[in-house]
Amino acid sequence: MATGAKHPTTRSLYYFAPLRWYRRQLHRLEPAKSGVRRRYGGTISLGLKKGTLVKHVKHGLCYVGGNLKNRFSLHSLKTGKRITQSAKRQEFSIFTRIAFRTQFLSMTKVRSFLG
Repeated sequence: MATGAKHPTTRSLYYFAPLRWYRRQLHRLEPAKSGVRRRYGGTISLGLKKGTLVKHVKHGLCYVGGNLKNRFSLHSLKTGKRITQSAKRQEFSIFTRIAFRTQFLSMTKVRSFLG
């Protein structure tokens, strides 16, 4: 042991997963019916960087993942799954930008997490 302990002091884990974004493709390949291609990729959503930690009035702590028609897409900190696609800017407050999803797993959760 690096600490000199005879037994492990904890059996819990912290799970880190990086946030991934689609990047470097400025437009979708096929244009819409109006002839204009929709944006695809990038790291800015309506002026906010993707991965910005926010506190929504209904959904609590989550992060910004994208936008569509002046609405934000908010994602879960635990799973990364989308919570909503229709969040307005007035409904949440901005905290900071994050690069990883983190989750603390106690011993009972570690067993189910590892299979």
